[in-house]
Order: sequence, then structure tokens, then C-alpha cells
Amino acid sequence: MNCHICSGVAHLIADLTVLGKYPVSYFRCARCGFVQTEEPYWLEEAYSEAINRNDVGLVNRNVTLARQTRIILSAFFDADGRFLDYGGGYGLLVRMMRDAGLDFYRQDKYCENIFAADFEAEEGDGPYELVTAYELFEHLADPLRGVEELLTCSRNILFTTELLPQECPRPGDWWYYIPEYGQHVSFYSLASLQVIADRYRLHLCSDGKSLHLFSEKKISQRLFRMTLHKALAHLILRLKRRTSLVDADYKKITGLLPR
Repeated sequence: MNCHICSGVAHLIADLTVLGKYPVSYFRCARCGFVQTEEPYWLEEAYSEAINRNDVGLVNRNVTLARQTRIILSAFFDADGRFLDYGGGYGLLVRMMRDAGLDFYRQDKYCENIFAADFEAEEGDGPYELVTAYELFEHLADPLRGVEELLTCSRNILFTTELLPQECPRPGDWWYYIPEYGQHVSFYSLASLQVIADRYRLHLCSDGKSLHLFSEKKISQRLFRMTLHKALAHLILRLKRRTSLVDADYKKITGLLPR
């Protein structure tokens, strides 16, 4: 197979049973290290449930991501801008970001918007100051096309996906493959993310694990990582504290002032 990222030669590394019944081949690019499945014909079945019922870490993950997002936006972007959470699930992150005073909207084709129903993004609403795309990239069967869709919304993309370990694990030897649910079909090395950044003339920052940023302007990799350290993060959030949008949102939805 050809690599979906750099078009290099992708070699078979192993087969794995997906959704408990489909034998699926996994391929690794010899050039950029990207790992992909064969053409994912099982995705419609895999998405019969948008969010897996075993995702018991969903709330805690959103709490952590909300804090990290506030730090990055406060440090490097115009916090008075408008933001989009792409693939935003139940809308929990959007509600938390609006509670923190950031003008966030939500988009997700597959999942019901429970927590931010009145802040659904409309087509053509962009551009946004920045788009968040958390736990999305590993779901993209065609990563470049997915990135291009995100870029129609913003030239700044803050996203999470677990980086492949330095020694590429075989399918079955790394938890992030998650074959039992079949939704993860693309797995990135840092080099493969750099290929994407270069292709679209973007700058890449990464914490080296799971949090990454494509940005239009160059941001210091060292400073990006430093802002996430506890002491500096606390200082940034304290200095950049914003007025919550809870009261304004209540008025927008009901036409009434909060009591």
C-alpha cells in the first residue's frame, strides 16, 4: 500500500481482528512511520454507537483538555476570537470553554449535542481563530482530506492523538489500536505530523505524547511545552482570567436575565 500521508511504501506489519470478527491488515510507512489499516470497510458498523459505552474517562479527559486549551489559547492566540470544537461529541468541552469565557461552538456529524445545543456551528460560520480536534485524527481514513476540511475552518488546529512509540508496536501490543471498537484506523509518528505541517505550510508544536498544534504563525516548541507545566500554566490562567459566558448564554437562550 501507499502511505496516506507521504505516499511512501507502506509495508504489512501484522493482521488483527477488528470488531471481534473482521481480519484486518495494518501497514507501516517506511518513510514517515505512519501506520494505517487496509481500506476500513467496517466503519459504518463501528459508528453504530458514536461514543463507546466503555469510555468512562470521557469527563475527566474533557476537564484536562479544557484546562490545556485555555492555557494554549491564552498564551498564543486571540482569546477574544471565535473557536470551533470539531468532532465535539456531546458538547461538554464547548460548555466548559464558554463557562470559562471563551466563545466556542461545536460541530459533530455523528453525535447528539447535549450540553451546547444552542451553540452548534453553522456551515460557513468561519473562519475561526482556532479549531480543536480532540481524539479525531486517529479516526480519519483519509487524513489529508480531513486536515483540508479542518483548514477551511481555521489555519490553527489544536488536536490530540497518541503518538506511536519510537519502536513501532505490532497491532495487539499497543492499547491505542483498540480493535474491539474498530474506529481507530490511522496512527501517527511525529515525523508524519511534520509531513502534514510542511504540506500545508504550517508550523508544528507537540508535547511529544498526545497534544499537538498546527499553527499559521511560528510558535516556539520549547515555550509551547513550558506553558503546560503546572506553575506557568497556573500563572497564565490567573493573569488571563475571563468573564464567564454563562449569564450571556442564559439570556441568549431564554431572553431573560439570570436571577
